[in-house]
Amino acid sequence: MEQSSVVEKEVPAAFVSFKSRYGAAAAVHIEQGVNPTEWVTEPAPEPNDVHWPFFSASFLKRWICKIIVFIACIVLTVLFLIPVVIVQGLTNLDQLETWFPFLSSLLSITFVSEVITGYLPSLILQLFQRIVPPIMMMLSSVQGHNALSQIQKSACFKFLLFTIWNVFFANVLSGSALYQVNVFLEPKEIPLVLAEAVPSQASFFIAYVVTSGWTSTASELFRLFPLISIFMKKKFAGKDDDDFEVPSVPYHGQIPKIALFGLLGVTYFFLAPLILPFLLVYYCLGYIVFCNQLLNVYAPKFETGGTFWPIVHGSMIFSLVLMHIIAIGIFGLKELPLASIFCVPLPFLTLLFHDYCQKRFLPIFKAYPAEHSVGHAVFGKERPRRSE
Repeated sequence: MEQSSVVEKEVPAAFVSFKSRYGAAAAVHIEQGVNPTEWVTEPAPEPNDVHWPFFSASFLKRWICKIIVFIACIVLTVLFLIPVVIVQGLTNLDQLETWFPFLSSLLSITFVSEVITGYLPSLILQLFQRIVPPIMMMLSSVQGHNALSQIQKSACFKFLLFTIWNVFFANVLSGSALYQVNVFLEPKEIPLVLAEAVPSQASFFIAYVVTSGWTSTASELFRLFPLISIFMKKKFAGKDDDDFEVPSVPYHGQIPKIALFGLLGVTYFFLAPLILPFLLVYYCLGYIVFCNQLLNVYAPKFETGGTFWPIVHGSMIFSLVLMHIIAIGIFGLKELPLASIFCVPLPFLTLLFHDYCQKRFLPIFKAYPAEHSVGHAVFGKERPRRSE
């Protein structure tokens, strides 16, 4: 339908086909003219992966949309600090009694205090966090991408950064937003601050793994919300079974959560080893559940080409570097200077390994290789052409 609407019309974009994959690869990687703003070329997505609203958008429009989305993400991150502060208030029983003195008699009951300070904070944080992936998907869809896979990858990266900052760092530092920023403006104090703050939140993150990891993985089998949505559509919209659309894998919502639990496992395995059995149960349960979902429930709408793997790799490198920094701070607090000195080279060696992987393996994820290319098309923009 989109192609038929632009037939015999002048549009500033077109799909250009080539007889060989080498010709398409050469057209993508070389400039098409002296003026770099006249032609903008990029590998064409597969037919089911095209995002038509930005098919003929100009470079300036896409650039402005990226700036607007960047500002919106910052605003969303700052606003999400409100539920994080509430959650941290619930984890501190003394602070909770100060805020609500009339609950002192109720909080004196052991069972009630354990539920409120143990499971309720992580449950509230999980409920607020469920609304973030659709928002990130919506923001990425107006960012100017031409492929649905690019939109999902962008939403995944945004949600990962959002999750690491608001779920991990904001809860660990558990202070005002200004204090959290000032910590990272003083690099020398980062290891000591993290060494003091991270161990104190071990019990909270263990409860978070149980409430968020176990329950979300188990609920993935039932898919209760999609079931209710389908029932409501059939009941009120009058849609029959022929209109049922097979769901696709929600990479943008699942990958950041898995990466966050990997971050918790790497940073807490020597501070609070008790978290490891809970993470092991989560990953084993997730493996069983998603094997079933990928085989019997989800159907891929487009081929991603493994582009989500660099995000996972980058998150693990970040987790290792953060673990090394925390270890340096822990050994410094325990007055073990020799252990701290031996830990200092570890972050640099990890970053050196990451740089090697970036230069050696990352190019294969940016574009299909010419030897095994799936398509032979290039997406050209800016210069008006008649589509045929």
